[in-house]
Amino acid sequence: MEPSAGSALPHAEPVGRTLAEERARNSHQINAFRFQAVTAFGARAPARRLSIPLIDMPVIFLLMQDLMVRLHAGGYHADADAIAFHAPVYYVLFLMLSVLSLEPVHILLATAIAVGLETRLGVLARFDLAKLLVSALATACGGVLSAFVSRSALQLIARVSHEQVRRERLGRYFSPEVTRHLEQHGDLAAAGESREVTILFTDLRDFTATSERLASTEVVAMLNDYHSRMVEALFAHGGTLDKYLGDGLMAYFGAPVPQADHAERAVRCALAMQQALAGLNAERGARGEVSLRMGIGIHTGTVVLGDVGARRRREYTAIGDAVNVASRIEGLTKLLGVPILVSEETRRQVGASIAFVPAAPVRVAGKAEPLQTFTPATTVPATSAAS
Repeated sequence: MEPSAGSALPHAEPVGRTLAEERARNSHQINAFRFQAVTAFGARAPARRLSIPLIDMPVIFLLMQDLMVRLHAGGYHADADAIAFHAPVYYVLFLMLSVLSLEPVHILLATAIAVGLETRLGVLARFDLAKLLVSALATACGGVLSAFVSRSALQLIARVSHEQVRRERLGRYFSPEVTRHLEQHGDLAAAGESREVTILFTDLRDFTATSERLASTEVVAMLNDYHSRMVEALFAHGGTLDKYLGDGLMAYFGAPVPQADHAERAVRCALAMQQALAGLNAERGARGEVSLRMGIGIHTGTVVLGDVGARRRREYTAIGDAVNVASRIEGLTKLLGVPILVSEETRRQVGASIAFVPAAPVRVAGKAEPLQTFTPATTVPATSAAS
């Protein structure tokens, strides 16, 4: 799932914090190589990263300039010229240290200052124009190359972070098979598309009463165990996790990868979820814990799929009347005392591959006619799912 322009923001802040921490660490490393202590100028982090071009390089220039003047005054002209000749070596070393700032702009600033200072030393040594140009060009090339390397490293970090966030999002919502398909083909319409899917809602019965008798840590552990088993069953049938709803969840089949049998997948997933819940209840019973009951509602219809939400936080989700109908059908499982209910459209698309038993028609909000629903004939007993 490719994040949209808005959804790409969540990973930018962690990357920025990581780079800031790395730059701070590198600043301490740079200071270990410096020739004088950081003055009050370097009290702030941005100033510390500029200490090389604005403090170290000028100080070295003043030291070499003073030494050259003294050597010239003493008649040691060759030694003075040697200092100017080797000056680019020192400044290139400073440029290499400036790479640790991870700031291409700072590296280019250091390059410009280094070229200017070493040129000034060359003028004092009365170098000819060709030697001055070669020295300046060599330093400039080294600085530009260092800035390019730093910029490339930053881009690589951003790409790796983006890919990691993308993979985490894919793994959270989609089954491994769907994730591999999306990574290979990338056919996810984040901007929005209409598609027929089968929506599935689950909900634990009497969860509030059950949770009130437990400690907060026990409630979280119970929900994590429950959701882990439900999502495992969901992904095993190629479903997409839309969102967690506290003690329930919303999922759908047939998107983002088309599935011709999405209705049947949803029903078989619901049966597998009830079986998984029965296994969980067996373990809970052995520990003397209360059993959990769950209702599942399923409906097939056309929805709008896409990244929905605020600019800083979006999620790939399904919206539309079909979603509302599926949610209301899930609510009917408690009223009718059955663990699973499917709509007439879902039953029709499943066909003869699964046997169904009709439930009593019930009026629901937003529908003029009573809603006809069905329960799979192979479902587990109602006493294990809803009261």
